[in-house]
Amino acid sequence: MNQVNISRRDMGLLAFGSALVGRAARAAAPASPLRTYARMRGAAKDGGLALWWYTGNVWGKAPDDIARLLFKVEGLTFQRLTFRSDGGLDQRMTGRGWYADAATGRPLETWTNPFTGEVLTPPHIRSLTKQSISPQGVMAVEDPARVEKFDGTIAGYAENGDTVWMTENFMAKTKPDPATGAVGTTSSLSTFTAKRADVDNESLDFVPCYLNYQSLGAWPAWLKMSGKPGTLSWQTYGRKVRGPEEGPQALRDWIEKRYPGFLKDPGI
Repeated sequence: MNQVNISRRDMGLLAFGSALVGRAARAAAPASPLRTYARMRGAAKDGGLALWWYTGNVWGKAPDDIARLLFKVEGLTFQRLTFRSDGGLDQRMTGRGWYADAATGRPLETWTNPFTGEVLTPPHIRSLTKQSISPQGVMAVEDPARVEKFDGTIAGYAENGDTVWMTENFMAKTKPDPATGAVGTTSSLSTFTAKRADVDNESLDFVPCYLNYQSLGAWPAWLKMSGKPGTLSWQTYGRKVRGPEEGPQALRDWIEKRYPGFLKDPGI
């Protein structure tokens, strides 16, 4: 029988190596789809407040014609995702932003609708959304006062190399607008992109993530299209930011002037 002598130093190295293997195994274990979604879209810690900056273009298309670039959009949207005891999520979102001139990027005070020639006052962007998400990733609107139908799903993630993608799809139909009778419909796709290592690293206080968003829907009531057929399409992109200070200065100043205190306390 051969005798094996192991020094105290060797024992230390073995213990260190075992710890590394354990860490690698834990890092390799994939997070659940909903946990992945929560860390990508929301804050690093459950129930924390996340903030997104986005920008992009809005297009309008009449039948039998090519789409027209109508205006740009830019905004900051706060997000809070909280896990429930059943494994599902409660989601709260609120944002402020502007419609801007397509050429200059300056916020619009008035805007001429190219389809009708009418001069309009854009309402700019002021949103509040409350949703619940089941453990299986099915979304539901919690405040259906203006929503007639809603169908939303968090899809499973796709991975390639060190990158993970996850999608959020929803289709919605609003009840008739009290003033105009217009019914809004929207089909939307949000795609979130992050590094797998960031998603799985529970010690991070911030999980970097990027957004691409597209929607296709009916004319909103404020465009006053008077029943003319056609569609409106948002095409935007953005990223999660650590705080308002990472948003564009001009946008922050504009939001603070119109909605004092919102960037410090969005109310969700």
